[in-house]
Amino acid sequence: MSEVAVTEPVTKAMSTTQRWLLPVRAPFLTALAAIAAMIVVVLPHLNILGGGIVPVLQALTPVVCLAGLALGLGLMMFQRTRLPGLIVLVGALLGGLPSMVPGASTADVQADRLTVLSVNVQVGNASVSELTDLILRQKTDVVVLIEADENLISEVLSPEVFKDLPFRSRTVTTGGASGSVILSKYALVEEGDIPVPASAVAFDQPVVRVTHPQLGEFRVAAIHPFPPVAGAADWKEGLGAIRDWQNTHTDLPLIMAGDFNASYAHPVFRQVAKDLVNTASANGRIAVPTWPATGRVPAFTSIDHVLVRGFNPMEWERVSVTGTDHYGILATVTQ
Repeated sequence: MSEVAVTEPVTKAMSTTQRWLLPVRAPFLTALAAIAAMIVVVLPHLNILGGGIVPVLQALTPVVCLAGLALGLGLMMFQRTRLPGLIVLVGALLGGLPSMVPGASTADVQADRLTVLSVNVQVGNASVSELTDLILRQKTDVVVLIEADENLISEVLSPEVFKDLPFRSRTVTTGGASGSVILSKYALVEEGDIPVPASAVAFDQPVVRVTHPQLGEFRVAAIHPFPPVAGAADWKEGLGAIRDWQNTHTDLPLIMAGDFNASYAHPVFRQVAKDLVNTASANGRIAVPTWPATGRVPAFTSIDHVLVRGFNPMEWERVSVTGTDHYGILATVTQ
């Protein structure tokens, strides 16, 4: 009886191990799962352009990882495909980690607040009535509009809105997606644009210094590098210029808001954001996609951000505005 008591659990344990190793008898499926998992894990760390293909694939990382999780769990339900399923599942989890929003310290709810609205208005086509309603209803202190033209700006700055946001950055560059503007409740001083190498195509990226009666002076930069699908080299060079600029402007608290055309799945964006706090951390670690907001394909990538230094995020919300293919970002911060 004692021999049976000792050997029976061992037999069961060996049987379980054998069941997990059973898929090795189908090496092609296991090898395919390992190769796919390796690609997904490595992809967010590739700081290369690959003819512009790599940044586009990196933008799809959240979708690929979600599909991998579903596929891995599905494969693990069957005895012969448990090992490939486990490999795919682990690959999806590891591949998705870089895309998560870094955590941040919580803000004091009693402190003075600053509310920032950032919207890519898609070549001035966003609904003016919805924008003005957002601005007035949320009592915004700073508004950053990307791809804006002077017609839209003048319509947004109705007498009621102008009373709340009487200060603005320079006249925007005309044509296409070039224009960016910063509107402010408080007095500001212009500091030019973020410098980009002459060899790179660039949009407006105005910088202003704002003086708040309680929070003191801080900088605001409107961010809009060239998109990778239109010119990957210009995109990478533009983000590198943003990184270099913010690294050399550390004398004041900073707000960088706009359409970065990049997410945490892109190494070059992680370099830009590594010393900054993403206000999206107030909403949790899972990045909420902001593009596309229109069409049959649901939003799958987080490329619109409000990044800060010297501020703590309190609240974060994705907002919808008719007429643009980007979701807007409404963020509240404090010191």
